[in-house]
Amino acid sequence: MDNSILALALLIIVVVLIFDFSNGFNDSAPVVAAVISSGAMSPRNALVTAAAFEFAGAYLLGTAVATMIGTGIVDPRVISPQIILVALLAAIAWNVLAWHRAVPTSSSHALIGGLIGAALVGGNIERIQWFNVLKIYEVLILTPVLGFAIAFGLTRVLRSALRRVRPTTANLALLRLQPWAAFWLAMSHGSNDAQKGMGLIAVALFLLYPLAPQSLALLYTPDSGGEFNVPGWVIAACSAAIALGMATGGWRIIRTLGGGLYRIRPIHGFTSQVSTAAIIYAAAISGFPVSTSQIASSSIIGAGAAQRMNAVRWAPVRQIVAAWVITIPSAAALSALMYSAARWTTSILGV
Repeated sequence: MDNSILALALLIIVVVLIFDFSNGFNDSAPVVAAVISSGAMSPRNALVTAAAFEFAGAYLLGTAVATMIGTGIVDPRVISPQIILVALLAAIAWNVLAWHRAVPTSSSHALIGGLIGAALVGGNIERIQWFNVLKIYEVLILTPVLGFAIAFGLTRVLRSALRRVRPTTANLALLRLQPWAAFWLAMSHGSNDAQKGMGLIAVALFLLYPLAPQSLALLYTPDSGGEFNVPGWVIAACSAAIALGMATGGWRIIRTLGGGLYRIRPIHGFTSQVSTAAIIYAAAISGFPVSTSQIASSSIIGAGAAQRMNAVRWAPVRQIVAAWVITIPSAAALSALMYSAARWTTSILGV
């Protein structure tokens, strides 16, 4: 019994780390696309340096989002490790599909949809904390709108402030500033996205520990009140996984964001990255999971629209928005289907 519990815990840990890697891989585009496309950094230098800042943000900037993911969507006292596992597999599958289609998507949406879908089929509908889910969903919808608005306004203000400066001088200054904006964005992304995996590993260990305390003692120790907590090694492992994904880079999506929407110049890169980083970091310290891809995409669109509305190629924008709309229900449906198939197979085999 103890060995099977330990094996299940290790399987969940491995799948979470794969999810974090896929998250970093997909979201490398929102973090570095602008700084690469504007010519501020070479692709390899941008990815490697962003990965280092990604790790720092994930490791150093708290666990408020991890606590929300671990306890705020489904009651951790009743959610099963199997639901967590299926939700992760559904989210990974959605990330791979989005990468294949070269469309920026939301790992946050996919994960939340996966948890809801598996919990519904698993008979835990009354245990879903709908008030928190609605708050998270409101934030997920609001933040891209803020990204567009802030980047639009900031670009307009900066263009006005630089109107008497020679274009070559202004572009050179912005090119020098842009990498620092990208690094802040990478830290903000790490502080939010890596915590989703941390929360899922921690809640799985929280659930499994009472079943096999001796086998899991090296992985998890409840705090003095027996409450949910995130072990230090979980923070380090998830930080490393998402940073490795960032360093690898999802080139198909980088090309979509970097050149598929419009010709990104230094001013667009700088204002879109500053806007995205500020929103993501504010969400992280408030404990809300957000979508980096959504915020970064809308910020890039807002910065381009500030120059002129017809500068943006709106056909790819419609495809991106469609992906945002369908991610949660699609991931929920996929997760529900996978959970139903697993339960049916188990009943047939009599396991």
